[in-house]
Amino acid sequence: MILPVELRSRAKVYLGKENIIYEPSRRNTCPAICLGAMTILNKYGNGVLHIIPADHLIEPREKFIDCLKFGSRLAQEGMLVTYGIKPTRPETGYGYIKLKREIFQKNRLTAFQAAKFTEKPSLSKAKRYLSSGSYLWNSGIFTFCARDILEEIRRFNPRIYNGVDRYLKTKLTKYYNQVPNISIDYGVMEQSKRIAIVKANFQWDDVGSWLALDRYFKKDKSGNIIIGDAKGLEIHNTIVYNDYNIPLRIYGVQNLIIVAGQKGILVCDKRFAPDLKKLLAAGDIKRKGG
Repeated sequence: MILPVELRSRAKVYLGKENIIYEPSRRNTCPAICLGAMTILNKYGNGVLHIIPADHLIEPREKFIDCLKFGSRLAQEGMLVTYGIKPTRPETGYGYIKLKREIFQKNRLTAFQAAKFTEKPSLSKAKRYLSSGSYLWNSGIFTFCARDILEEIRRFNPRIYNGVDRYLKTKLTKYYNQVPNISIDYGVMEQSKRIAIVKANFQWDDVGSWLALDRYFKKDKSGNIIIGDAKGLEIHNTIVYNDYNIPLRIYGVQNLIIVAGQKGILVCDKRFAPDLKKLLAAGDIKRKGG
């Protein structure tokens, strides 16, 4: 398990320290996976790794485990496996994979070659992908052997490979902090020729976005979801989440996400919710208005 800095203290309560691999800083999924794969390879030797984000809703458990076992078999043949989900809506916040030819089938599960990856398409493209039937959502769940993913990271992103390697050998955080901030999707999966796409047969949803509340919480007659001490007038199709110890009052808004917490307040148009990482990447918005 690879955990970012902010989760370290909580993780120690539930897991033995020897089972946690710490990132010294947040550098996206390609460096994190490189760090985990190198650590495991050095400590235990080559083996199959499953990369599973923590903010996904997956059921039933049995079908998910069957897919992972199927993916493990492909990984043992040298493939880098990702799991594709049949789209149920024209979602612009997910990545998409176009399927190519079938390469393996067993026990009602099928693996395909990937024709191309598309990250967060426009709404018009997402609608075309949905109607074509040739695209799957990229779940962000991966299976591969430690040595194989490291070979591909070294091939396509040697700066990440070398930087993580130096960090592990020296324990100097500066080497990890200097590696490129790149996702595993951009860094490897979109470039490698060893990709296998398993068409998942389990139910999946990425609930790591505020918009997920729209799918799982009951709305009032105006289409709002209000959690915590929050009230208002003339509010429509808005998500309000108040985790702070002061009342939140709202008047005359629609199609917004409003979050109040101990560390600050977020106000966002729902249309831009899939791109909130851009806001985080921009850092403090400063008091200059920039």
